[in-house]
Amino acid sequence: MSNTELDSWDGLLKNYLKASNLDEGSDTFVCVGVGIEGNSMELNLEREKEKFIFSLNVTNMVFLKNNGMTTPKTVIGKKITLRKVRVFNPTLKQEVDGLRIESIS
Repeated sequence: MSNTELDSWDGLLKNYLKASNLDEGSDTFVCVGVGIEGNSMELNLEREKEKFIFSLNVTNMVFLKNNGMTTPKTVIGKKITLRKVRVFNPTLKQEVDGLRIESIS
């Protein structure tokens, strides 16, 4: 790692979307980009002037595939409605708030 990389936080901190970012039980975002690294997929989402990164779990990836998204890039430009759900976190061994894709249009 170069000293230049060690001198700045630029590009390292990302604004990941969390359940607490939803105003109500559900909210709609526009997908403006997709990132894939290995088996991981992230959506770049916007809501008005706010920008977020949403890391997809297998459940959300399967939802997209089963709802007409033939490839990951076909999600770009789509409106995605997310809802808060209770999910089990195996690390914490308890239920926590999570996000599921409710609809895509």
